[in-house]
Amino acid sequence: MLYLMLVLYWATVGTTSPLQRRAPTTANTATVNLANKTGSPEHLAAGFIYGIPDVLHQIPSHFYTEMGFNYGRAGGAQLPAPARGWIWGMSDYQGRFQSAYSNFLTTREYGGNFILLPHDLWGTDQSNSSTVWPGDDGNWTNYDQFVDTVLEDLKAYNMLEHVVWDTWNEPDGGYFWQRSEAQYLELWDRTVKRIRGDDTLAALQITGPSYAGSPSPSNPWWTGWLNEVKTNDTIPDYYSWHLEGGPDDPTQNIAENLPLLNSMLAEYGLPDRQININEYATFEEQVASASAWWIASLERQNILGLRGNWEEPGYALHDFMSNLLYKPWVDDSYTNWTKTGYWPNGDYQVYKYYASKMTGTRVGTDSSEDAKFDVYATIDGSNVKLLAGTRLVEGTYYIQVENLSSIGLPDSGILDVETWALIDDGHYAQVDGPVHKPTKSIVYSNDTVVIPVDQTAKAGNSAWAFEFQGA
Repeated sequence: MLYLMLVLYWATVGTTSPLQRRAPTTANTATVNLANKTGSPEHLAAGFIYGIPDVLHQIPSHFYTEMGFNYGRAGGAQLPAPARGWIWGMSDYQGRFQSAYSNFLTTREYGGNFILLPHDLWGTDQSNSSTVWPGDDGNWTNYDQFVDTVLEDLKAYNMLEHVVWDTWNEPDGGYFWQRSEAQYLELWDRTVKRIRGDDTLAALQITGPSYAGSPSPSNPWWTGWLNEVKTNDTIPDYYSWHLEGGPDDPTQNIAENLPLLNSMLAEYGLPDRQININEYATFEEQVASASAWWIASLERQNILGLRGNWEEPGYALHDFMSNLLYKPWVDDSYTNWTKTGYWPNGDYQVYKYYASKMTGTRVGTDSSEDAKFDVYATIDGSNVKLLAGTRLVEGTYYIQVENLSSIGLPDSGILDVETWALIDDGHYAQVDGPVHKPTKSIVYSNDTVVIPVDQTAKAGNSAWAFEFQGA
């Protein structure tokens, strides 16, 4: 139940005065249930695709540790000769593999798992519809040799533990796969059977289908794949897809995807698996407010997530931690790209707060019914921390925190709430940390407090952190 109570808030989060606020409704209110413990924080949303320089330790280690980095995904994409991929010859394949190996080493240094992208090792970004693709004219010899070579290299470089084979990236998207669905499904089956048929590869896990499109019974790529993996017993260890269609598409929301996926899994008699949204958020959404929204959404469903990467082709893709950092501008020379001098942007500060400050135990949350505002919450002892943000919209939203008595507070009273603005000044602007706002004293009752969040034009794409203490 939403308590439409009078809230005394002596200074606003943004700039809107209390008299200008729209009233709280289920449409604009996210909820937190302090009595619902949901497990220890594991920073499920703190991965990213590419974004790691091929020179080890080029990005200082504190940038990785402070934001909780724990999942990488790479395969040497967009590098020039001699690293254009398998279709250009063995030396170009080795150039890409060495890039992936370097990224693997960085990921493992911080305890993360690494998703390998064979389509990039193959060289799809250096190909087109007229170049060779796996299985053309029914001939799989070249592809089988490629897979065997990669697998032998994984063994030789001790890259089996904590590595996930991402069988082919976005085959439904039209860019990374320019052949038929049937040819892709044959690739899927023969690849999974090759890996699963070798006992020495038992530690190597498999994910898929990593489609650009989200699961739906009206999506023939999904229904075809589900039928294929069931029929041929080629079920992956993880189910994966991408959510990079933007906030205006209702299918680009894990809360909409999950019921459809679960229904289809039941229909095809397939098991549940850990889900990994191994690319999430558009470039426009890679700002503080929307990143807080994505974190809350993924954490609620216990789903792994890796930020998408929208850097320009070339060495920039292999830098900047997927748009979380920047540095003095460099030209297209690889020598210059190895320069350092990194600074964090406002988006980075969201992940830093999420990973470094939100300790203890996660608690249950629900997003606003309009699906544009969300909150992630933890309790450490009796200290409560909330991280909230909108998905690129303005307006007044509310966080309703229930069961205050579970942290020793009385049923009613006045609660002092510390507020931190996680300022976003743009993708390339330096932001060194949250900005502390004056303490807010909020009257509450019915074991529930309601915190208003004014996402004004002046607040822009900032996210918000709130902290208060129980008894």
